[in-house]
Amino acid sequence: MGQCCYIRKQAAVPVRAERPLHPVYRVGRCNMGSDCLIYTRHATEGVAEIIFNRPAVLNAMNVEMAATLAGMATEAANDPAVRVLVLTGRGTSFMSGGDIPAFHKMLSAPATERRDYFTKLMDFTHQAVTALRRMEKPVIAGVHGTAAGPGLGIVLACDLVVASDRAVFQMAYGPLGTTPDGGATHSLPRLVGSRRAAELALLDRRLTAAEALELGMVNRVCPASRLAEETRCTARQLAFGAATASGRTKRLLYLSLEHNFQQQLAAERETFLAAIDSAEFAEGITAFVERRRPQFSRCAMPACAD
Repeated sequence: MGQCCYIRKQAAVPVRAERPLHPVYRVGRCNMGSDCLIYTRHATEGVAEIIFNRPAVLNAMNVEMAATLAGMATEAANDPAVRVLVLTGRGTSFMSGGDIPAFHKMLSAPATERRDYFTKLMDFTHQAVTALRRMEKPVIAGVHGTAAGPGLGIVLACDLVVASDRAVFQMAYGPLGTTPDGGATHSLPRLVGSRRAAELALLDRRLTAAEALELGMVNRVCPASRLAEETRCTARQLAFGAATASGRTKRLLYLSLEHNFQQQLAAERETFLAAIDSAEFAEGITAFVERRRPQFSRCAMPACAD
């Protein structure tokens, strides 16, 4: 926690930006006017947060929520004031899965209407996880309660995961007679191996936070009372680091899943040479020579390319 204290002290350092930064607080309205997601951005820290806000149904995913999440994630990706994105859930769960009552209602709808609903649900959910994975900014999930179905897919699409010791993780598709979505069948085998992924998907085994940590699905487990602070601390540590370099490093890590060794070396070469003309590189080298901590938060972060 000593590192966290340092990060909080650094928050007092003025941020030099191309344009003034302003706090952002906005809600995403879903059916019947409910505020299914909340988007916030801290004025100076560069940390944005998307909060799943359907606590009465354990933040279950429906079409409107998926569409709003896709839009908010894309906005965070393209906002140069955002250096880190955090995902959390309000109430007792991160996201319990899909909106089963809404799904049940669709069973009695005409076939074309039913297909249209679920096609939109899939497309918007996949747009959201694609935005999380592709943005050249770290994405952190702060998980409490249940992360199941699309909630698990979203967690797996994040770069870092901080979990409450009371969190549980589950695929939860087989008992509903359907198949996984949200990129889970891509992410899970790469994290835990194909044999273990098959066990989790086919037997629908529920994992505790400790088990998820052992399998490499989460980075850190903390007491439930500490989850918000631990997640915030991790976000601040990243936000006051070299944000552009972190984003490029994230991109390299995911490219490695597609590249052979020589292709990855070429990508590393290109990325490193792109960094040497950056303000972050100049600040990092200068700080090392001057034997002080680098002030990366003073370096403006360029807008992400489409």
